[in-house]
Amino acid sequence: MKKILGIVFLTLIMFNPVKSGIYGEGKLKLSDNIVRYFMQYIKGGNGKYPSDFYITTDGMDATYWTCIAQSNCKPGSVKIDKISCEQQTGKPCEKFARKRQIKWKNGINPGKGKVSTISSKLDINELKVKLTELGFYGNSASSANTTTPKITKKKKEVKKVVKKYELKGERSIALSWEGYEDLIAGTVNFDETDYKGTLNLPLPNNDGTCDGTYSLQKGGKGTWQIACSNNMGAAGTLKWVKDGGVTGTGRDHNDKKVKFTVSKNS
Repeated sequence: MKKILGIVFLTLIMFNPVKSGIYGEGKLKLSDNIVRYFMQYIKGGNGKYPSDFYITTDGMDATYWTCIAQSNCKPGSVKIDKISCEQQTGKPCEKFARKRQIKWKNGINPGKGKVSTISSKLDINELKVKLTELGFYGNSASSANTTTPKITKKKKEVKKVVKKYELKGERSIALSWEGYEDLIAGTVNFDETDYKGTLNLPLPNNDGTCDGTYSLQKGGKGTWQIACSNNMGAAGTLKWVKDGGVTGTGRDHNDKKVKFTVSKNS
């Protein structure tokens, strides 16, 4: 009779192994949703710190507890927390992590030290890589053969070296400004870099000078504006051809028309 009872006892042990600790053991793979949920737990925030993380044995559901004081963050009752997790998920639960350290033993994860500790600074892809290295995500099968999740890395962009467009010089300009009877003829000095530049234009009758800026755009269009020493000023639009002539129209501060033409490159 004792021999029969001994055989029954050994059979129960073989088919119902007793866990050696308070944390889960064996093969476990986390779903993508649980990975994101675990990252939420790890990062904490709003005055909350990670305390205990429980997961269902199929890796599809989980629940966790936080604490409000990192220095006094005591673990909860495993028995009570496990029952709470199972009531919430409807599945068997085991404790997966304590604070930011994964304690689940799967033959790869040591369950202690820096290797098992998850930094709160990891992004979702970095976390997946870390979990894969520990055997909890992706196709990892053993500590000897750990496969990281396939992360599509952006190809290193090769910057094209584009020679900056620069143009300096002096050209003839003919400008009609409503209020001046005669056509204003003279020269304009320009300093143009990357299709943006400055100009200086003397006014007739010793009325002063005008300084301005212009911006050239694709398609042969652009804008201009000038401010003059006699408190006058004007602004408008222009049309241009690279290394060619320019025509511009606009109005001054008194709504008077201003037109000009700049000669082509000689």
